[in-house]
Amino acid sequence: MDYKNGFVIIFVLILSIIFEYLKKRKMNAMFEANDVKTESEKIGSVLLIIAHPDDEIMFWTPTIKALIANNIKMKILCLSNGNYDGLGEIREKEFDNVSRALNFPDNQILNIPELQDNIKQKWNPSIVSQQIEEFLKENQDVKTILTFDKNGVTKHPNHISCYDGLNYYLQYHKYDCKNKGIKIFTLDSFHFALQYTFIAPFLSVMFKSYGYFSMTFFSSYKWMSIYESQFNLLRKAHVIMSGYSYANSYNKLDY
Repeated sequence: MDYKNGFVIIFVLILSIIFEYLKKRKMNAMFEANDVKTESEKIGSVLLIIAHPDDEIMFWTPTIKALIANNIKMKILCLSNGNYDGLGEIREKEFDNVSRALNFPDNQILNIPELQDNIKQKWNPSIVSQQIEEFLKENQDVKTILTFDKNGVTKHPNHISCYDGLNYYLQYHKYDCKNKGIKIFTLDSFHFALQYTFIAPFLSVMFKSYGYFSMTFFSSYKWMSIYESQFNLLRKAHVIMSGYSYANSYNKLDY
C-alpha cells in the first residue's frame, strides 16, 4: 500500500511539473509580441473581442486566470450589451462589476443600433471593424488580440461576427498590425458533444502550441455568479461541465 501511495504521489508531482512547464511555454508563445525591444513593449496588453457580456467568463476563464497569474493586462471589447431579452442595462452594470472583480479597468461595452444581440442575424463586418479600429487607436499598447474562430464556439451569429469583423479590419490594417507586432489568436470551437466531455479541449491544449488550462471550475462559477441576471441553472451547469471552463486552445491567425 505504501509503495502504491508513493507511486501516485510521484506521478502527481511529475504531472504537475509537466503542466507548469506547458503553461509557461504556451504563455510565452502567445503573449510575447515580435520584434520589440523593451519588456513593456514585449508583453503589452491583450485585447479580447466578444459579442455579449458573460462571453468572457463562459469561454475564456482559463486564459483570464493565466493573464492574472502572470500580471498581463487584458482589455475586453464587448460589441453588444446583450439586450435580446430587454436586460441590456442590467447586463452592462454586471459587465462593469465583473471588470472590477477581474481588475481589468479598461474594458468597453457597446450599445449601438447596428450591433444588437440577435441569435438569428450576423452583424455587418464593416461596423464591427470600425469599432475595433476605434478601440485600437485609443489603446496603442495592445500586442495580442483574442476572439472567436469562424464557428463562434456555439455557432451564434454574433460570435461569428466577431471573427468576420476582425478579418474585415485586417483587410485594411494588416500592415499596421504587423508593424506593431500584434499577434492574433482565435479560440478553437468543438462539436457541442465534445465541449462537455472535457477530453477534446484538454487534449487540444496539450498538443497544440497555443493554449491554457485550469484544473478547477471555481473561478468560472464565482465570476459567472456576478452576472445575476444570467446565472440560471443552464449557466451553472455550463460553467461546471463545459470544457471551456478548464481549457482554451487557439489557432494563430496569419495575416
